[in-house]
Amino acid sequence: MALLFGAGVTTQFSIGTFLLNLTVMVAWVSVALGGLRLLACMTPPRHSPALLPRDRLPRYTVILPLFHEAHMVAGLIRSLSALDYPPDRLDIILVCESDDPDTVSAAEALAKPPFRVLVVPPTVPGGPPQTKPRALNYALERSSGTLVTIYDAEDCPHSQQLRQAASAFAAHPDWAALQAPLDYFNTRDCWLAAQFGLEYAGLFHVMLPLFDRLGLPFPLGGTSNHMRRDALEQAGGWDPHNVTEDADLAFRLSAQGGTVGWIDLPTGEEAVSRLHPWFKQRSRWLKGYIQTWMVHMNAPVTGGWRRALMLQLTLGLSLLSVAFFAPVMLGLGLLGLAKLIGVTDAAIPAIYLIALGFSLFCGMAVGALGAVRSGRRRLLWSVPFMPIYWLILFPPLIQALIELQIRPFHWHKTEHGVTGAPPSTAGD
Repeated sequence: MALLFGAGVTTQFSIGTFLLNLTVMVAWVSVALGGLRLLACMTPPRHSPALLPRDRLPRYTVILPLFHEAHMVAGLIRSLSALDYPPDRLDIILVCESDDPDTVSAAEALAKPPFRVLVVPPTVPGGPPQTKPRALNYALERSSGTLVTIYDAEDCPHSQQLRQAASAFAAHPDWAALQAPLDYFNTRDCWLAAQFGLEYAGLFHVMLPLFDRLGLPFPLGGTSNHMRRDALEQAGGWDPHNVTEDADLAFRLSAQGGTVGWIDLPTGEEAVSRLHPWFKQRSRWLKGYIQTWMVHMNAPVTGGWRRALMLQLTLGLSLLSVAFFAPVMLGLGLLGLAKLIGVTDAAIPAIYLIALGFSLFCGMAVGALGAVRSGRRRLLWSVPFMPIYWLILFPPLIQALIELQIRPFHWHKTEHGVTGAPPSTAGD
């Protein structure tokens, strides 16, 4: 979307045929992306398979990484205790860091089978940094489930999500991993939380179901992603140096021939509702996307053309869109002001304005449909303001680029429990 309009503005100040041709090419690419979004809006999600009988369910490892979250332990155990899965086939691991005694104490005081506590030892010089993927790998090596999933401290998964995931794996032997939707339960808090809710609703309920139907790999979310243990171990687990280990893992699984799927039973999560924590979280995500794109561009065609295509669509073009959208919209405003006061008579060709409108419409349509599909029609009031949200993604990108140079592995921890406990019905 941003690339298309950026091309239109650039044309006004072009100095040669090269820039003009580049403008035309980017315009067509942006229109094509808008068409992809429309296709997603018109494509119904895949029907979920029938749930396996309880006596056919495999052993499941659930990893719960915690850091400075003693206040979240009781609610997390309560949420996970509501899972409709045989307790004797569950291995639920509360993973704590050795330098976080408060969380360790809270976990050990409340964990009863099938819950147990693992304490990750301190980092050593020259070893992996203290990150979430390092803790996940430590837990994986000490777990026994055929299937593995991750939940965050504030998560409240649907009670039958594990059964649906196990049933989907049984129905699709080629799936190495799958993603469940993440639905925010605090979208009423403020405008920022509502926009976050629209973003996730469009991604998890509109775009991912399309990729699932087309058999296209896509980045996994940081939670409620489910993996086959053998595929996960073959991929080497999670990269402890990558600050979006979930996105990286999806493309490593795809590189070894695995398919990434989707199920529809969601997990309730807490949206970041304050600007400063949102800024830090988003800069980490963007930094991780850049890391992931750079690593996998070393061998982009490994695993086939689908992986190469989605590496560009989901990572490359997403980053470029964030980079171009705010500067381009600023340029448009300045050009309009210059025309108003008579400094210039330059005009944006109508074709680019039409294309910009088409791109904006498609992006907002995805958010609106996602709100409807996820049962959150109350978010529709915020759809017209989505372009403002896209504008404020630019400063976190600048921060991500800076951090990539000076502290590439630094992990901005997202604070959980700010809003309070999720609704008791979140997992029903």
